[in-house]
Amino acid sequence: MRMFPFEMARTAENNGKFYSFSSYLFAGMCFSPIIVIIEESGRLSSLNPLSILISCILGLAGLCFIFLNIFDVTHVKAHLIIFGIFASLVLLSSALVSVRGFVAFDTFKKHGSTETLFIISSGLAAAVAAFVLFVIVNPRLKTWAKLDMVDGEYVRPKTFPLAYSEWAILLALFLTEMSYFLQLLVK
Repeated sequence: MRMFPFEMARTAENNGKFYSFSSYLFAGMCFSPIIVIIEESGRLSSLNPLSILISCILGLAGLCFIFLNIFDVTHVKAHLIIFGIFASLVLLSSALVSVRGFVAFDTFKKHGSTETLFIISSGLAAAVAAFVLFVIVNPRLKTWAKLDMVDGEYVRPKTFPLAYSEWAILLALFLTEMSYFLQLLVK
């Protein structure tokens, strides 16, 4: 709750290298839905224009995550701008995944089959969008730079608002990607 995602990769331990590799792998996964769309473009469930838009937004969110790891908090203004863009992209992508799922469910329903997976994934994406909106408007983010005084030295508080907000948005991005993959892989 007090460490930023980029700080995990900069530890001296061996797991820092693992985290660094896995964070770049995760950011690369943000581009993988476009591969599924291109491969299965003839299916009814792909709904190409919206799927391509969502895939591009997820790719941009992955790039923002990489830039969050590059521009740490020593570059305060750049880090906050990138975090704002990152959170906005995750909010937009989860809302669009939810809309896409409801549209796909309606389309399948008109053709005589019902896919409850679309409702489940759309509900998950809508919940993620509400969660991201809650994180963005969290009033504690206004005082993210406030430090605690311990033994005459300034230290981060146990729950550092900007750090746990970045972790929360990262979790939201992961859940959005999973619900989007569930929608794309329905036969």
